[in-house]
Amino acid sequence: MRNLGYNDPVKYVPSICFPDNEKPKLDLLEQLFREWHQYFANNGLALEKHTADDMVFDGFYPHYFSQKKRILFIGREPRGISGRNYLDELYPCYHDTKCVGNRPLNSHAFHRRVIRIAYGIVNGLPKWHDIPKATKIGDTFGVADGLSFAFMNISKLSNDGGWQADWPVINASHSLSREFQCKEVAILEPQVVITMKLENTIYSLGEMTPVHDSNLAKSFWLGSGGNRSLLIETSHFSARRGDNAGFYEPIRDAIRRSEMAAL
Repeated sequence: MRNLGYNDPVKYVPSICFPDNEKPKLDLLEQLFREWHQYFANNGLALEKHTADDMVFDGFYPHYFSQKKRILFIGREPRGISGRNYLDELYPCYHDTKCVGNRPLNSHAFHRRVIRIAYGIVNGLPKWHDIPKATKIGDTFGVADGLSFAFMNISKLSNDGGWQADWPVINASHSLSREFQCKEVAILEPQVVITMKLENTIYSLGEMTPVHDSNLAKSFWLGSGGNRSLLIETSHFSARRGDNAGFYEPIRDAIRRSEMAAL
């Protein structure tokens, strides 16, 4: 029986509303996250100043499994939300307030890029200037016939101390999570996976076959639990480079190459 987390000290799955057809996937994620949490609890001495109850769980936003293309973004680490659910924290920022913290959504490079790039991929890879602003996309984010995607971090432990990546904590979490990360990807069944300068940690996500290598985007075929997807490793989405030339175009080109190869 699925517990949505209302009375649970650990929010394994978010409390936002999902359609009935996606609830079996939430059940699978909850089961996985409970096992993951227990494994962290059993190995607490390796957690670099954290406890298992500090874990930040993630997954997919509502209506993800109805998208024309299922996109999974994978970042490095959550920030400032120890013990909370990533999706519960970000969903209202995208759909309601249109702010992340005290920053407007359109001026927040990381989240603006996630939303607009996802929209472009789902909607046939239009030119960047034809993609609506993140705030406009947010009006129908996570609702029927609107945009949705999945998101997970390579670390399930939050960086609550600054803006530089906390690599000791990332590595501690990753070292305990390899088996679980592959299973999470398998449950999500993405068609496109976009990773954000994760480097060698991407090899814990499944079986990797190189496709193409460029300065701005490396691509691989990724096999996870019988699901095959295109994985594109890019720069971190907070990097100081143009949205279009630095991120969208390399991702678009990688997807187009993969589509041609599949013909």
